[in-house]
Amino acid sequence: MTLHRFKNTNALVVGGANGMGRACVEQLATEGANICVLDKDAQAGTALVQQLKASGTTIDFAAVDVLDGPAFSAAFAGALQSFDDKLDVMVHIAGASHGGLLRDQSVEDWDWHYRVNLRSHVISGKLATEAMTKCGTGAIVMMSSISGLSGDPGWAGYNATKAAIRNFTESLAWEVGRQGVRVNCVAPGPVMSERMMTSIEGEDEMISGYRSHTALGRLVQPKEVMEAILFLASDAASAITGHTLVVDCGLTARTGQPIQSHIFDENDV
Repeated sequence: MTLHRFKNTNALVVGGANGMGRACVEQLATEGANICVLDKDAQAGTALVQQLKASGTTIDFAAVDVLDGPAFSAAFAGALQSFDDKLDVMVHIAGASHGGLLRDQSVEDWDWHYRVNLRSHVISGKLATEAMTKCGTGAIVMMSSISGLSGDPGWAGYNATKAAIRNFTESLAWEVGRQGVRVNCVAPGPVMSERMMTSIEGEDEMISGYRSHTALGRLVQPKEVMEAILFLASDAASAITGHTLVVDCGLTARTGQPIQSHIFDENDV
């Protein structure tokens, strides 16, 4: 049965040209939304728009890098203008990371993580809530990560900014909740996206390691993250705000302590 949760709603997706973002855009189109996509990948974004316009979707695209704050703000404002300043749903997926021990990183490395992750969410959150509070309704879904729930050696910059997004989500939810706007975030575990699989190509032991640490014995699919995002964006989550929804196949449901084999033998599962 085809859902129509977003029929005739205006939805803006930041980072919607590939992976989880693309899955969100395609599902929003299926459910009748009017869509605007912001992404730095001009080729993928243009191809996505052509694909969805052919099926009758009202969709626009602007190529912009969230690292460029003024350009990102201008592109976001342009998207709002195309919606006549009526924004119903805003999903922010864009973000990035690179690893390295603190002793080997510069202040500029940390500034990059701040700008690409946290600052970009602040910009989109500010502009989206300004539009939504004027209309008295709206739903925002930010993108955190299980890396924002605890620490990982070599990824402190990424972990810190993803943790900050969770806290930012909670604060913003309280700031705009009485004006009818909900703000939530999703915290995925390792996702079998094209970008991730390319980054660990040939690292079979790493993939096996991820799988062995999840309760379900597998990694998350992009579509599964999309389903969580659009649930939070829909009226089905009308009483949920300030929440972080973890989507990790049970990776963080365990403390990580060794388990005695006579109690639970992981090799037999």
